[in-house]
Amino acid sequence: MDHRWTVRARLAACCGCLLALALALTPAVAGPASGPGPTVVREPIAFRVTNPVVPGHTYTIRGELVRPRAGCSGSVLLAMHGLSYGQWAWDFPLSPATYSVAQALAERGYATVAVDELGYGTSAGPGAPDHPNGYTITVEGYADMAAQMAMQLRAGSYAAAHPVPFARVGLMGHSAGTEIVELAAALHPGVADVLIPTAYTHEPFVDNNWLAREWTKDNERAATSDYEYFETDRATRAQDMYHLANADPAVVEWDNDHANLTASGEIFSAGPQPSRSLLALIKVPVLVVLAEHDALFPASYGPQEMLWFQGTADKTLLVAPNDGHAFMLHRNAGVTNDRIAAWLERHRTALPPC
Repeated sequence: MDHRWTVRARLAACCGCLLALALALTPAVAGPASGPGPTVVREPIAFRVTNPVVPGHTYTIRGELVRPRAGCSGSVLLAMHGLSYGQWAWDFPLSPATYSVAQALAERGYATVAVDELGYGTSAGPGAPDHPNGYTITVEGYADMAAQMAMQLRAGSYAAAHPVPFARVGLMGHSAGTEIVELAAALHPGVADVLIPTAYTHEPFVDNNWLAREWTKDNERAATSDYEYFETDRATRAQDMYHLANADPAVVEWDNDHANLTASGEIFSAGPQPSRSLLALIKVPVLVVLAEHDALFPASYGPQEMLWFQGTADKTLLVAPNDGHAFMLHRNAGVTNDRIAAWLERHRTALPPC
């Protein structure tokens, strides 16, 4: 049986750059049902960042640090989510032994930080006093924030129960989150030791049927409001995020219930894919993960995608079979997580386990 840490925390702003954390942690074990597995520690984490589009204002980005044990400091992956998602995309609360990428990697010794990006969920989302205007949030701005968070992870200057400087930092992104981490890695040399782009390609931009059917509608909604519902409605969103034949209806329902509105500035800035012209600047090992039945960025685009990463000879394409766009939320997610972990283990020099 899988157990999770119960975390009760309040994040309170303090006079300096960091937050004071009041934590009450109840330890448990996360491992396979056949026997005790390695302990997985979950704790709140927070960063203070600036948005280059809004100079002079500092925001708090909140998320979750999932690691094999408190204090481990060998390396960490910073994971950025896609449009409409949140940190929960990487640490899904239903059946985490199957669907949590963060838990699967932590069980193999790799720490992961998953955050709600600015304007989403707990990071100045709807109802927050400093909820940002959605037109001020762009993928370029998110990339700058990702670089700031990566540097704080290296310095140990983030807020958490047991902050430590991480020796190495990797960047991982899903869909539009991939655009963000690719920009961060390209524009900030040295910020990432490995890069894991997932569910995203550059040429063609996306499946042409989806481009005509949904992307135009998203842009129209973004033009009338600073936040918009990505993918029009629940049924369309489910169809485009999942290969429904290989998805648990309860997972799809939870996902749809918790979908976030997307900043319109992110919609407009993601479309041109500014990372396309910068991918050759990335020199670190790259693992591209695509899903066989992705309705947005099909795996058939994979070989062409790999050609963009001209700056590194260490690049691998991984295809998740029988999965849709949200590959980590399909019934066979554990198999893909194992393959990602295996790639990391082959790159221990670049990103050592904790």
